[in-house]
Amino acid sequence: MRAMIGQVGRALADRAPSRLVHLAGRVREVVAPQPWPYDEAAVGLYRCEQRGRGILPHPAYLYGLLSAARTARAVGVPAITALEFGVAGGNGLFSLRRHADVVREWYGVDVEIVGLDSGAGLLPATDPRDCPFALQEGDFAMDPEALDPSRAGAELVLGDVEATAGPLATRIADGDLPPLGFVSHDLDVYVGTRAALAALGDLPTTALLPRVPMYFDDLTGWPYTTETGERAAITDFNRCSDVRKVGRLENLEHTLGGHARWANWPRMMHLLHVFDHPDYNAPERVEHIDLGLHARVRNRHPAG
Repeated sequence: MRAMIGQVGRALADRAPSRLVHLAGRVREVVAPQPWPYDEAAVGLYRCEQRGRGILPHPAYLYGLLSAARTARAVGVPAITALEFGVAGGNGLFSLRRHADVVREWYGVDVEIVGLDSGAGLLPATDPRDCPFALQEGDFAMDPEALDPSRAGAELVLGDVEATAGPLATRIADGDLPPLGFVSHDLDVYVGTRAALAALGDLPTTALLPRVPMYFDDLTGWPYTTETGERAAITDFNRCSDVRKVGRLENLEHTLGGHARWANWPRMMHLLHVFDHPDYNAPERVEHIDLGLHARVRNRHPAG
């Protein structure tokens, strides 16, 4: 019997991501649960991880795009814009394009990708909330000549975000780009993030999905606190309006499956709520797309 149980356990471990934990002096393998089935983005993320048999590049980007596509489908939007603030080496842009192909395959939603970067790394600090005691001018510099955004199917906008975010928002508002669907904030500092949020938060409802997933890369550990960096920018943004709010997806990691169950990035996923959007209450139902896992997990929820 013990041999049979051991064989079954090893078979299950081969089919799902796992980790080793120490319990009472023994090393045991713990298999990650499947995702909460009513979060279609969580199911899609899990399916992609299983298909690739490993941790995906930039899983937060895939989760954000899948969430955006689910909302776009609910309100009848055929294409969205995905932004990355802080391009650096360009790996994020390539991941966005890879994940956008999945979104197009499953939802029929096109994704226009735009990356914004100073081109010279961090700019001189103009506010103590930029943490200049820890972050130096020129950190995280990119090589524009080495990065060919066309290979990633993306557009690259270079310059100070305080100067470039506004014109980009105008292009979205004027319809030159599709409605905003997903944003990655990886600028590290307060001033740039505040400028990006301010420009996007002023967009008309026609240029926004009712809820825009946002990933903030720099919220954890030294030198960041609630009063510096990206977190301080979120706080300031939320003080400025009663109808546009950025809120964190609470305890998201407990509803994900696979490697994401133990990752740190789910704690950095947020939503820009556009409460004044006429379609804010449009229902997002799990019914139109078969992600291949619903039948197996519909009545199961991962343990807390």
